[in-house]
Amino acid sequence: MGEAVMAEVNGEIPVVVTGDATSGPAVVVVPSIFGAHDDLVAQMASLSDVGPAVVLDPFWRIGGGDGPTNTVPYGDAERAIGRLDGFERSRCRDDVAAVADWTKDRFGGPLVGVGICFGGPWVLIGAAKGWFDGGAVTWHGSRLETTLDLLDGLTAPLRLHFGDADPITPPEAIDAVRSHFAAHDDCEIVVHPGANHGFSHEGAAWDPAAAAAGLASVRELLTRPR
Repeated sequence: MGEAVMAEVNGEIPVVVTGDATSGPAVVVVPSIFGAHDDLVAQMASLSDVGPAVVLDPFWRIGGGDGPTNTVPYGDAERAIGRLDGFERSRCRDDVAAVADWTKDRFGGPLVGVGICFGGPWVLIGAAKGWFDGGAVTWHGSRLETTLDLLDGLTAPLRLHFGDADPITPPEAIDAVRSHFAAHDDCEIVVHPGANHGFSHEGAAWDPAAAAAGLASVRELLTRPR
């Protein structure tokens, strides 16, 4: 499986890298506002047989987390949300682009973007810009409906996982996403019964079935014939 290691992109952006592969398809992960917790790193490490993963820290400039990966406990939503104060979207966009370029240079690609909660819109934007040529997967992606006007021309494969008990993604939000991608040739939208926001996090909202399905979508995109 290989050991997860810390690295820096362009000498400043901290990332966690899993897997032993030196070339081929790879994953870039934009995590939730809680950061790159051990459970997320373990999920990505479970894909090491089909590709490495690079998990970035969107809040490295702001801090406010614990330990080398700058994480906030899943139960401390107030603290995690507080990290959005002073958050600069343009800098985050540039960070995601830089990490995608670094990952492409290191492994060759294609790249699959995985966006979790807060990270969902960023991987869709990245796919629309061509950074994630292998596709994009979202797990309980928040406010995807607010970024649809930025996604014209997006043709990469999409695997979008929602929970039907998630108050952050009510039915009307999911319907807006579904309508926008109705003509997309390779978009799968999965709504998991009973799953709440944060279903991929091993905390109070953990839903093993939904989490496993989301991870399976990443594996599928990594292993599809090129």
